[in-house]
Amino acid sequence: MKKLYMCTAMLLVILAGCQESEMPEDKEVNSAVPESMDASIVIKGKLEPGKEVILETTVKQGSQLVNEADEVQFEVRKSGQDKREMLEAKNTGSGMYQVMHTFEEQGKYIVVSHVTAKGLHVMPEKEVVVPEHESEGASVHPSTDVSIEFQSNPVKAGNSSNFEATVELNGKPLTNADVNFEVWKEGSEESHFTKAEEDGNGTYLNKVSFEESGTYKVQVHVEKDEVHEHQLQTIQVN
Repeated sequence: MKKLYMCTAMLLVILAGCQESEMPEDKEVNSAVPESMDASIVIKGKLEPGKEVILETTVKQGSQLVNEADEVQFEVRKSGQDKREMLEAKNTGSGMYQVMHTFEEQGKYIVVSHVTAKGLHVMPEKEVVVPEHESEGASVHPSTDVSIEFQSNPVKAGNSSNFEATVELNGKPLTNADVNFEVWKEGSEESHFTKAEEDGNGTYLNKVSFEESGTYKVQVHVEKDEVHEHQLQTIQVN
C-alpha cells in the first residue's frame, strides 16, 4: 500500500513537471497588428497634352515615412480603356517615390500607385483630367518662359562637384523655387536626387559626389506654383 502511494505521488510530480515545462515561460503571443500603410498621389506640373509632369506618391506607415519600399509602380490608363502603362518609380527620399510621365492626349485618366512594403500592399487611385490645349489668346494668364542655365566644375571620380543652376522666369530671376539635381549613370535605372540651396538672384547650388568614372545624366528640376520645368545635361566623370 505504501509503495502504491509513493508511486502515485511520484506520477503526480512528474505530470506536474511536464505540464510546467510545456507552458512557455512568460507566454506572450505577439498579436499586435502592424500599423496600416497609407500612400497619397500628387501630380506635379501643369497638365497639358504632350507636357511632361511628375507622378509622385508619399508612403507612410502610421506616422513614419517609408523609405525602403520593395516596389512602387504607377499604373496609368485612360478612362474607359483597358490599355495601361506600368511605370517604375524611383525613391527620392522623405518617403517619396517619383516617375516622369507625359499624357499624350486630353481626357480623363486613372492613375493607380501600387506600393509594396513591409509585407503590405496598397493601391491608392486618383482621377486626372488633362484639358485640351488652350487656343492662342484664350488664356487669361500670360505665357511663361523659363530658362535654366546649368554649370559644374570638372568632375573626378571619388570627388564632389559644384553644381549650379541659374533660373529665370520671363527674363527675371526665379526665387524661392524648389530646385533639385537628379543624377544617374548612363545605362543605370537608379538615380539620386540632391536638393539645391538658393544663393540669391535665382541661383541654386549644391555639391554632388561621384564614386565612379563614366558618363552621367543630370536632370535639373525646377518647381514653383504652376511652374514645373526640367533640363537634361550630360557630364563626364574622369
